[in-house]
Amino acid sequence: MRAIVTFHSVDESDSVLSYPPALFRVFVEALLASDLPVCDLDTLLRDDNQRGIALTFDDGMRSVFKQALPVIRAHAIPAHLFLATAAVGRDNRWPGQPARAPRLEMLDWSEVEALHAAGVRIESHTHNHPDLRVLDDSAIDSECGMADRLIEQRLGRRPMYFAYPYGYHDARVRGCLRSRYRASVTTRLSVLGASDDRACLPRLDSYYLRAPWLYRRLDAPTARAYLAWRGVLRRLRGGE
Repeated sequence: MRAIVTFHSVDESDSVLSYPPALFRVFVEALLASDLPVCDLDTLLRDDNQRGIALTFDDGMRSVFKQALPVIRAHAIPAHLFLATAAVGRDNRWPGQPARAPRLEMLDWSEVEALHAAGVRIESHTHNHPDLRVLDDSAIDSECGMADRLIEQRLGRRPMYFAYPYGYHDARVRGCLRSRYRASVTTRLSVLGASDDRACLPRLDSYYLRAPWLYRRLDAPTARAYLAWRGVLRRLRGGE
């Protein structure tokens, strides 16, 4: 089994974007106790690799620095953070954000730099977090180019991976980004498959990974069946 897991904020607010800090620690320790290696995306996506979990964080909430980083550092595990660069030092109330989304503090650049120094790879999530489907090709290039340049200027490393804001993409958007990044990730709820398009890889939303019987044996048939069922339900409700 290979899978990419998505987190947003690691806090106690119990919102759909939040994962409890104590449970995050337990989740990581359960993964490390299993036979599924925690690896970076380069390793996970190698053609000869059949097993592993990659941890990713979207947007760049401050709680990743405060709550997740100590666990990541203590266990020396890799992770990737998809950063919306215009929101650095602000909050997540960017234009287009659904009104129901909780207001959350974002990382400042010193915290982004500390994450990078600790081995968390900072990747692109655009500059302004727009729905790329409503932008023309030039605007898409500008959004991603700005984010890539800011990250490279600050960290000395250009992003290699991309997460679509809100998970929104179509064939035109994928075509614009296919040559810019090694792979792009979505919100489609699924484990990785051998035939997946690198321009629209699925992930497992951590919101659905809170039960011990599930995260202790993610590769068990019961867990795989449950996640497949949740993915079907999500698509029936209009999600990806």
